[in-house]
Amino acid sequence: MTKHLVALMALLLAFPVSAAERLLLGVNTGVPARDEQRDINEKYKPLADYLAAALKRPVRLEVSQSLSASERRLKKDAFDLFLGPPQVIAQAMKSANYAPIARYPGKLKAAFVVMESSGIKSLGDMKGKRLGLPDKESLASQLALAKLRFSRITPDNYFAEIFYQRFQDATLNALKIGRVDVAVVTSGFAKNWVQDHPGSRVIEESYEVVHFAFAVSEDMSEADARHIQQLLLDAPNTADGRIMLEKMGRKDGFVSASKDDYAPLVRLFGL
Repeated sequence: MTKHLVALMALLLAFPVSAAERLLLGVNTGVPARDEQRDINEKYKPLADYLAAALKRPVRLEVSQSLSASERRLKKDAFDLFLGPPQVIAQAMKSANYAPIARYPGKLKAAFVVMESSGIKSLGDMKGKRLGLPDKESLASQLALAKLRFSRITPDNYFAEIFYQRFQDATLNALKIGRVDVAVVTSGFAKNWVQDHPGSRVIEESYEVVHFAFAVSEDMSEADARHIQQLLLDAPNTADGRIMLEKMGRKDGFVSASKDDYAPLVRLFGL
């Protein structure tokens, strides 16, 4: 046996084929939650398992609640597959050429909420008031700031204070106790909160954007990308797929997506 053959065999043993074929799936939850990290991982583990079984390749899962951490990883093209909120998908497209292949149905927007006793009825009435926002990098905050920017409002000069809270419910609680005059959260969250809190109302909403997307690295072959896309679209039609979607709270499954769906967000969010 030659030295070259021995060296080759040693290299193959050191780096098994299965390790080379492993895919890394990154997930960002979009909104910080009070849930334990273990519970959040369990929510998305069926997605990794579903893909691994169908692709016959190991899929390692990495779930994060930190938008900035996910964006740093995406800029380095660290993930083979990634599921996350629209502003992060748009940034990943721009910085590392990730390609969206599927997304959740429907659209998302943010809502400006006030107490009726404040007398605030429009964006124009907010000047000199205190604005409450969730996590600075959250979709609700990014949508609110985009709405203000396109309304030619410079937040730092327009509001007496901008008060950030990590969680959406904390942002609305700040409104309830009078810590802020206006609070911004996602529209669905705002609608439920207003129903439970008489005397509050939504006075303005942001632009609508497409929902969370599943994107693939530019290094992935077109054939593999199409295969994964079809697996996601077909998930409601299989037992394993339905279990995965139910665990994720997404019984409607995925619809097809492309870069054209997310390209407008680069300008909207000033990326």
